[in-house]
Amino acid sequence: MADANIRNFFFGMALLAFVILGGTYVFSIVEGVNLFDSFFYMVLFVTTIGAPYFPLTTLGKVLVMLVVGAGMGLVFYIVVFFASNLIEGQTRLLLGGIKGGFVKMRKEKNHIIVCGYGKLGKYVCNELKQKKQKYLIIDKDADKCASLVSNGESVLQGDVLDQEVLKKASIDNAKGLIATLGEDSDNIYLIITATEINPSLHLAAKAEEEHAVDRLHKIGAKIVVLPQVVGGRQLANAFLDLDKSEELETVSTKPEKKKKHFFRN
Repeated sequence: MADANIRNFFFGMALLAFVILGGTYVFSIVEGVNLFDSFFYMVLFVTTIGAPYFPLTTLGKVLVMLVVGAGMGLVFYIVVFFASNLIEGQTRLLLGGIKGGFVKMRKEKNHIIVCGYGKLGKYVCNELKQKKQKYLIIDKDADKCASLVSNGESVLQGDVLDQEVLKKASIDNAKGLIATLGEDSDNIYLIITATEINPSLHLAAKAEEEHAVDRLHKIGAKIVVLPQVVGGRQLANAFLDLDKSEELETVSTKPEKKKKHFFRN
């Protein structure tokens, strides 16, 4: 299909050139003007700009009408060709994104692949950015990926459970992978798939249920985090510290801007 479109485009361009050059030659003979001026007039006629010359003969007037009609039709065809191919290309990119099409992705080595840009994935990426680590985000949500691209992130839109998507993310050359998907079963499958492709990866994962922790460790995840457990322990310890100090440090998503609260009797 692409080859046929290219052939049609070049055929249209060749036909337009034939109309202009042929019209130039005939107009020069009929109207008695030199070839350069005749060519100049033909170009102006075809582009509908209008030439500072009015045909003096009936044959010249007929020729101009034919050249203008044919030329405008061919110019319109070429413009439509460019517009349709542009739209087709954008559509192909959008549809391709569903199966792992590139949104904005640099060719990386020794990078970290962050799978899923949810609440936890967002803070993982923020921390990696602060530590000057190279990372690539993979997420299925087109709107979310578009927003990340506008923020200058390296993103691959697609289903991370698809091996082809992981391969497009250069998992063979990656240093590690962090699984932050919403379901434990998805994170388990992802770790298994990633290990099969690149056994030397450093793997970390999020778990929603405690029974998934041992399973994730057994299949290769060196680090497994239960956000609820970590958050619960941190909250309880902070609460118990109220009896020891009047000053409480708030757990923040931005460590560089920790808040201090002071209590007075």
